[in-house]
Amino acid sequence: MKKKMAKLNGRSKAVALLTIIAVVAAALSSGCGTDGTRNGGTSCGESAKTGTAGGVRVVSTVPSVTETLFALGFGDSVVAASTYCQYPPEVADLPKIGSLFDINIEAIVELDPDFVVVLRENEELAQRLTALGVETVAVDHSSLTGVLTSFETLGAAVGGEAGAENGRKLRRETENRLDAIRASVAGRPKPSVLIAIDRTPGLGKIADVFVAAQNPYFNEALEIVGATNAAGNLRGAAPVVSPEGIAALNPDVVVDLSTDGVYVEGAEADAKIAEKRAEWLTLGDSVKAVKNGKIYPVLDLYATVPGPRTVLFLEKLADSIWPKRSKTLADGKESR
Repeated sequence: MKKKMAKLNGRSKAVALLTIIAVVAAALSSGCGTDGTRNGGTSCGESAKTGTAGGVRVVSTVPSVTETLFALGFGDSVVAASTYCQYPPEVADLPKIGSLFDINIEAIVELDPDFVVVLRENEELAQRLTALGVETVAVDHSSLTGVLTSFETLGAAVGGEAGAENGRKLRRETENRLDAIRASVAGRPKPSVLIAIDRTPGLGKIADVFVAAQNPYFNEALEIVGATNAAGNLRGAAPVVSPEGIAALNPDVVVDLSTDGVYVEGAEADAKIAEKRAEWLTLGDSVKAVKNGKIYPVLDLYATVPGPRTVLFLEKLADSIWPKRSKTLADGKESR
């Protein structure tokens, strides 16, 4: 059996959490604005060094941005990425500039990029870079709507109008697949779904769990797949809930996105899924999801990376909640 280290650890999981639960800042003070310019005044899509889209050098600070740039066809423009960027495979050969917790500003400056792509809410990093004369482009990946909008934003920033059209095309293709999911679940009763974003694995039981609550990204995802958020009334984007709290929420379905950082497949994936389900079973039949066998571990690494592969997660999520849609994807096996 094949087994690979996904190069994730506690801090990398925190990076993924930060990416998907971040609350958008009230105003964007730097980056590519609504008028199509970057913080340095250069038009998005026009290189500050070359004056054209060709030869644009971009640094990505989070996995979701890296995946988007490659999906748009601008992988050759990415000159460095964060430590936890893993997809597509070509990213492994790129220089790494740390993570949101320990960005190496000096390394970024030495790379002499045209601009650095940051998350919109990471205003402090943008300000530090701007102070050093490094331009930034900011995107909002805290919601699915923000993810879709970022396709055109990043396309324009790197490739001008042609790049923007690439972004619009990718958005249309993604929205068509999302619409197909909506149509396939229309008219069905809406189950309550608890999304476990992270927890400590391998305990043999369920302890404290980070769950999706006031989280635009996951709330939009659940709406698309015809479900409601069992934790939607809790405060915060990803509050910690105890086993007793989970029992009180009493979800119809549990989707477990937690990972121990190891990428496995085949029989090993089956064993890991069985282990995760067994841990949830310790909550007892007082929880509807447990009683009815509606526990769905999802091992795919893209499940917590808001970007072009989000639609794969939503398709799998819909197939898990509504098994009759497809019997081939509800087992949670990962495909990275």
